[in-house]
Amino acid sequence: MMHDIWRQLVFFVGKVRTLDAFPWVTWAADDDHIVTFDEISSAMSLIRYGDIGLHRYSGYLANVAIPGFMIHAWIHTEDGYQGQIVEAVKQGVLHRSAIYPMFADYTIILRPKNITEEERKGACLKAKKIIGSKYDVDFKFDIENEINYFSGKDEAGARTHLKAGEPMIKNYDPAFTCTEVAAYSWWHKREELGIERTEHRGKSVIVGDTFLNPGWDIVWMSRSVTVDSAYKLGVPSMGLAMIEEYINNRK
Repeated sequence: MMHDIWRQLVFFVGKVRTLDAFPWVTWAADDDHIVTFDEISSAMSLIRYGDIGLHRYSGYLANVAIPGFMIHAWIHTEDGYQGQIVEAVKQGVLHRSAIYPMFADYTIILRPKNITEEERKGACLKAKKIIGSKYDVDFKFDIENEINYFSGKDEAGARTHLKAGEPMIKNYDPAFTCTEVAAYSWWHKREELGIERTEHRGKSVIVGDTFLNPGWDIVWMSRSVTVDSAYKLGVPSMGLAMIEEYINNRK
């Protein structure tokens, strides 16, 4: 019962948006964002399967709870104009058009460096296998367990990431947050790609800004993303350097 209430609260907060004037808050309007469809269209031909996307909506109450600049992530599973992605949203892990998450206020597409075609295909295959899973409102980021579960290992063998003294769960029920989907898909290359957990409010999590590291190249970035906006929202120095380099090269 309490978990159901918590689940509804998490999704409610994700739709509350702040305003600059009375009544100060509103229910989110999903058709009003800075990144335009024309801008998204210009990006589609650049995208390859295995790329990771990041975005941020402006003014949402959920931004307060999620650290950093980029608060949502997904993985592209097809090239270019085919435009299919796997992402975790409140309805669960979905396979749908890339336009959904790219239509935001700030959007970045990243490509892993030094990756083979087989590794790229492997990441997309892993992502597609988890389609239909639930959204993880508890933010567990138990990726090792999920990998064991979806690779066919028994449930007892999927307890590798439990904390000391934590009981084993007989009926393991995998669930994913958005950044967890991206991290899970590329977990087999996590060291090379700099994918790691950080502590936030007592939880070990993976935040969107984690992907802004030298293991990735920026393939495309909406013009709304600036060095100043990223700096104010806490992007680490190496991420700022990537953003600045991309903007300079775009000119």
